[in-house]
Amino acid sequence: MVNTLNTDISERTATEGYQAFVRSLRRHKGFGLLFVESTPVGGFDLIKKVSFDLQQKKINVLVLSKAINNLIELVEVFPGQDNLNILFIVGLEKSLVEYIRPGYGGKGDYYNLDTIPPILSHLNWQRENFRDRFRHLCFVFILPKYAIKYISLRAPDFFDWGSGKIQISTERGLIEKEIRRLSWDIGIDKYRRWTSQQRLERLAEIHIYLEENPDRQRKFYFYFEQALILATNGNYEESITSYDDALKLKSDNPAAWHNRGIALHNLGRYDEAIASFDFALKLAPNEYHFWKNRANSLGNLGRYEEAISSFDSALQLKSDDYQAWYGRGVGLEKLGNYDGAIASFDKVLKLKPDGHEACYSRGNALFNLGTYEEAITSFDNALKSKPDYYEAWNNRGSALFNLGRFEEAIASFDNALKFKPDEANPYFNKACAYALQENIPLTIENLKQAINLNSKYLEMAKTDIDFDKIRHDSRFIDFINQSDSP
Repeated sequence: MVNTLNTDISERTATEGYQAFVRSLRRHKGFGLLFVESTPVGGFDLIKKVSFDLQQKKINVLVLSKAINNLIELVEVFPGQDNLNILFIVGLEKSLVEYIRPGYGGKGDYYNLDTIPPILSHLNWQRENFRDRFRHLCFVFILPKYAIKYISLRAPDFFDWGSGKIQISTERGLIEKEIRRLSWDIGIDKYRRWTSQQRLERLAEIHIYLEENPDRQRKFYFYFEQALILATNGNYEESITSYDDALKLKSDNPAAWHNRGIALHNLGRYDEAIASFDFALKLAPNEYHFWKNRANSLGNLGRYEEAISSFDSALQLKSDDYQAWYGRGVGLEKLGNYDGAIASFDKVLKLKPDGHEACYSRGNALFNLGTYEEAITSFDNALKSKPDYYEAWNNRGSALFNLGRFEEAIASFDNALKFKPDEANPYFNKACAYALQENIPLTIENLKQAINLNSKYLEMAKTDIDFDKIRHDSRFIDFINQSDSP
């Protein structure tokens, strides 16, 4: 059995609790386990105080800076562990955050029991080995509240082996200092470059300090950053909830309204996104990217004239935004204003000469105007920047087809199929080209491929004039009839 610590301090005041904790550690000899609920900054302050108050004990701290799977191995190689009496373990929650959510926006779940972190499986199964190897050591795990809850559920054997948990309150001054660090020392954009693990750790850290009831301004910041990180992780619903929490505290913050709109847009809730962008624009009408993102939502609703107007507002504020010029061009193309679209795409290419999407869209607009040679040139420019651009190869083939350059068109369709072999359209286009050359075997071969991938091409083949030259050939008739049979 574990040599239990003599602790009965869970219901004491902060000072009494600390004093009882220290007395227990002073009297304790040999192996022991104790879980201390504390904030990260409070934990380090606790270690400092204990080290001062128990100078007769040999104490050290093992700081876990990343997720681990095996604690025994780390303790075994820890410098001077053979001579220690007490070893504080800080940072074990880093091995848990990938598996749990500490309750963001009320939608998290401390109690996700679908999987178990490897470190907890290790502690559960190796607890006796843990004791036998370190009979001289008392382990004190300093953890935030959510981590202790999770360990008690997912490693109950190991947790119950210990002397339970105690809660050590953190001095308010330390909490305020740490909250200031979290709020301002870390740039709000840094998380975009972080790994998923780093973002999860940051979310857990934010959650800890939100529970410490910071002042209104800092609480707003935490909700705001939490929302940004959740959105980066693709958790848009939770992100919106967090933005809503932030806006309850500071309803006149345009960035929160704008970013909320982006999350709604990413969920396909374009009307709500536009409403959120409108709130942002009332507060900050000169933010060009607010206008641009509003325009994107309008475009996705098919409200192209309004979208173009919104892009124009963005461009009045920032005339060198190639994305706004591109969106404007797409809107004009959707309205059939191909010349206007081409002019917008030309603006894009002046600002971003290697813009393959603009080259491709410009090619489509030229195609729709019937200027196929120019369209081919635009598609070629797109393919210089993106050689695997399936759509550009396919539409280039269609332009060549319309010029009667069937062999070149077929080669272009073949290139499209190299990148998307399961697409039916290039096979159908090849069938049309072979039909116009009266090559019936290759017409049937490619038409069969198209129909196998998408049955709509059977009905199209029955009426498409490109097959008129071979429509009365018995081989073509037999193929169509066989394809029509159940």
